[in-house]
Amino acid sequence: MRWFRLGDGNAFSMKIDIDLKSGFLQNLKREVLDSLNTEERAIIEVSTGEMGNKPDAVKLGWLKMRTKESWTKQRYTKALGRTMEKLREAVAAAEKNKSD
Repeated sequence: MRWFRLGDGNAFSMKIDIDLKSGFLQNLKREVLDSLNTEERAIIEVSTGEMGNKPDAVKLGWLKMRTKESWTKQRYTKALGRTMEKLREAVAAAEKNKSD
């Protein structure tokens, strides 16, 4: 909940949901996304966009449905970290090649 103050001194509150990753996939090149395996793509899909705001239980259920494997929060968190690191490295390599 975020509070805002109007010019006349009155205040009001508004719930603001900000998805910091919503534009993340739009800025990646197709080749970078194609380098991900099926599990990594599923992890990115579930952690971004509309699914990114869902409770963890919903995300884990969706991952189980998508990959046909059991998922725990710990497995999801570790896999997301590895996948994001892989994407960071791929983007850095692409930027380096672009500047050369």
